Amino acid sequence: MDLDLIEGEEESLWRKLEPFLDKDKEKIRKSFDFACLVHKNQKRESGQKYICHPVWVAKIVAQMKLGSEAIMAALLHDCIEDSPTKIEEIAKKFGDEVALLVDGLTEVRKKTHGIEIHEKNIQAFRRFLFSSVNDVRILMIRLVDKLHNGLTIGYLSPERQKKYAKRVLGIYGPVAEYVGMHYFKKRLDDIAFEILYPKEADELKKWLEKRKKVELKSLIRIRREIRKMLKINHIKGVKIQGRIKSLYSTYKKMEEKGKDRVKDRIGLRVLTKSTIDCYTILGLLHSKYAYLYDEFDDYISTPKPSGYRSLQTTLKWKEGITAEIQIRTYDMHDFNEFGPASHLAYKYGSGSLGGGYEWVRDLVAWQNSEKGVNNYRINVLTKYIYVFTPKGDTIQLPCDCTALDFAYRIHSGLGNRCVGAKINQKMAKIDSKLKTGDMVEILKSKKVNVSKNWLEMVKMSASKEKIRRALTEKSDTIKYESGR
Repeated sequence: MDLDLIEGEEESLWRKLEPFLDKDKEKIRKSFDFACLVHKNQKRESGQKYICHPVWVAKIVAQMKLGSEAIMAALLHDCIEDSPTKIEEIAKKFGDEVALLVDGLTEVRKKTHGIEIHEKNIQAFRRFLFSSVNDVRILMIRLVDKLHNGLTIGYLSPERQKKYAKRVLGIYGPVAEYVGMHYFKKRLDDIAFEILYPKEADELKKWLEKRKKVELKSLIRIRREIRKMLKINHIKGVKIQGRIKSLYSTYKKMEEKGKDRVKDRIGLRVLTKSTIDCYTILGLLHSKYAYLYDEFDDYISTPKPSGYRSLQTTLKWKEGITAEIQIRTYDMHDFNEFGPASHLAYKYGSGSLGGGYEWVRDLVAWQNSEKGVNNYRINVLTKYIYVFTPKGDTIQLPCDCTALDFAYRIHSGLGNRCVGAKINQKMAKIDSKLKTGDMVEILKSKKVNVSKNWLEMVKMSASKEKIRRALTEKSDTIKYESGR
């Protein structure tokens, strides 16, 4: 995705946007001309013409394949707030669907403007965003808007930069994860991290710079070996992408585990045509390299609640170096990186998905109103709840899930040792049902605490399976010890 800043005169801006438009160019051009007129005498803090901002946002929205109405809304998203333009005029000129999106974006900005973000209100603020927006495209356009603000934030005062960064880490990063926009989450988090923790960011950059040459060299060698292995086994149509973990995610991992335990900074993403190829490649890798058992996850057969699908394994390579390998199809990759409301939802919104993409139907229901408005409603809110860890991470669970489900959703080891919970800092039983906005902390024992009656306490089938597995292991241990 091209995230270069847009500069230049109006016609130059249009020429940069036009190649990303599949259809409705005439309608989009009219909205472009209208936005140019509205913002004619306005400039950004950088001194750049204001119209550059909505065109940048529209260009990214176009690349995400959200449809013509979303592109037009991106171009017009600041018109109501920054000019005398009324929403009725937007509806008359560009249609009800565009007007609904622009109105939604305007309302989000109005209701959130001036609110100070702190620990006591951050959950309510997130809950507001999750529940008050009835079209997921509003959130997505808002996130693109916030990213461009972040990329050009150097022109703002230190105070305004810190206010932006606090909102990103507390609100918009989790929201990006919620709608599946992982690429945007990483970019937003890194920008905010460098603003709020400049000393830590600078020290980490220096530490990483020392490791960079070794890591890049290892990355090239690992990629070369894997490519050779795939060629020998006649697996075609594969693309291998290298990556080194982002700044903020590395910092968080170090805070959690320490510098010496950051084992997945080097990573490769293997993209292939079919799910069968994914498992074939995994088998080849595991037959050639040792791997960290605790770091292996099969999110293809058991997708994350967000719909994320991928095989993930961490290989023990050479000279003490480990590398995380993600294996997925091209469609899975697009879904994982840019969200279910990106081109997969747009392409398959009214069709039959299957194969782990059922969540798209829940999140993005293609509805036609009497006025013919396509509305990507967030119906997922009726089937799922959103709760938070003590660190502020957003966890999606099916409705009626309990604190014990939450524990198993975080990690099997945490679930097996669960003895209680704190919900919104108050003591609660492990079978207490959770609701959107709850902050949940799990209390654990040193030993496995699993019990057969737990099977009646949980909602998710994944939780039940983990409990059954723990009960079997516990039984085997007792038999072994009694037989010695």
